[in-house]
Amino acid sequence: MKRSLRFVLPALGLMTAGCNLAPKYTRPQEPVPAAYAGQGPAAPGQAAFGDLPWFEVFHDPVLLDLVREALKENVDLKVAANRVLQTEVQVGVARSYLAPTVQTTLQGGRGVSTEDRALAGPAANPSTSYVVNMGVSYEIDFWGKLRNQTEVARANLLASQENQNLVRQSLVASVVQGYYQLRELDMELDLAWSTLRSREDSLRLENELYKYGVANLSDVRQAESLVQSVAHTIPLVEQSVAQQENALNVLLGRYQAEIPRGLSLDDQKLSVTVPPGLPSDLLENRPDIRMAEQNLVAGNAQVGVARASLFPSISLTAGGGYISDDLSRLTGPGKSIWNVGGNVVAPIFEGGRLREQVKLTELQKEELVLLYSKTVQQAFSETASALVSVGKTREARLQQETLVKTLEDELQLSNDRYRGGVAAYLEVQDAERQCFDGRRTLAQAKRDELLAVLSLYKALGGGWKTDAAAPAAN
Repeated sequence: MKRSLRFVLPALGLMTAGCNLAPKYTRPQEPVPAAYAGQGPAAPGQAAFGDLPWFEVFHDPVLLDLVREALKENVDLKVAANRVLQTEVQVGVARSYLAPTVQTTLQGGRGVSTEDRALAGPAANPSTSYVVNMGVSYEIDFWGKLRNQTEVARANLLASQENQNLVRQSLVASVVQGYYQLRELDMELDLAWSTLRSREDSLRLENELYKYGVANLSDVRQAESLVQSVAHTIPLVEQSVAQQENALNVLLGRYQAEIPRGLSLDDQKLSVTVPPGLPSDLLENRPDIRMAEQNLVAGNAQVGVARASLFPSISLTAGGGYISDDLSRLTGPGKSIWNVGGNVVAPIFEGGRLREQVKLTELQKEELVLLYSKTVQQAFSETASALVSVGKTREARLQQETLVKTLEDELQLSNDRYRGGVAAYLEVQDAERQCFDGRRTLAQAKRDELLAVLSLYKALGGGWKTDAAAPAAN
């Protein structure tokens, strides 16, 4: 047995260096611009905005703690991590086919052989025999089928890792977005309560003036309508607050719990402090593009698997062992047995199935190329839109601040005119309503400006990278 394996095993290494029928993989060339419209590239050695870790972009300590909790407890992220583990096992399974298979068997039996029966007739005595055998079988990967199957599994593993990064990025962005929306609702709720108290004071004043005949009943009713209109908004905003807290709790992987508050919307001060970087950086920074490319790598290797199926598969086998009629003398001299063999299995007629399978994998690869190109196009579209939004939402917020200041001045003038007897209370009512709506719109404009910066950060591929230097939660 040892003598036979000494010749067979070295031959295996020589015959496995066959050809690879998969097309040579090259990344599709996408016509990306040299710089974003209206933006200059990052200076040499300067980090781009999308390269910054999330804990350096967002500065609210409470928000950072919420992000850390979500990264630890979120169910979707745990599912993505589990899928990575599954694909790691699949790589091991695919790689195992490249190694020889070694099996051992032990057999025992008792009976009368045909030779003993012919010589002794019915008087032949039964005999006992034992056989131990070890066999080695090996499929020679001459056409690269097994290697390409391993490459498919490896690319699927990398794609699953990029999917995990994509889930992580979306999770960070979703927590930040939900938190900013919650803080905006808090601002609306505070505004509604303060406005309600102010209008209730005005209503009490109007009742006093009506009591002494200075104001008429119409003024009282108009003051009451102002109180009722703002009181109507409070439960609606409170409902939105509760719904937003519930949504954040799901992201945090927990059930009902209070969401802590940190900095106000005015104190977030989130802005783009560094250039967006080179457009070509998107190909490396965005997990969705990286995942699309790994899917393409897997599809390219799958073409090689299908092409190899058109050619014969070659297998070698070798075995050896011992046979004896006594278990204690199973390994005695002169009891050894061995065999060496090989087989070639070649497809002759499959009704065109194998060739059609090759065509199918080639078409699937073409589809993956198109999907990769579409992913890149979507990435640039999202980035371009986000760059515009950052500037325009800031302009809108500044305009709304100017408008609110004007409306506040107009409200003050209307109150002065009403107390001076120059204007009716209806003028005050209109000014009150416009001022309240303007302040609510300003709160939403501040939120939208923050969300625009967040969208740009995500579009540039930020938010998924982990760093061991990240500060721990307090």
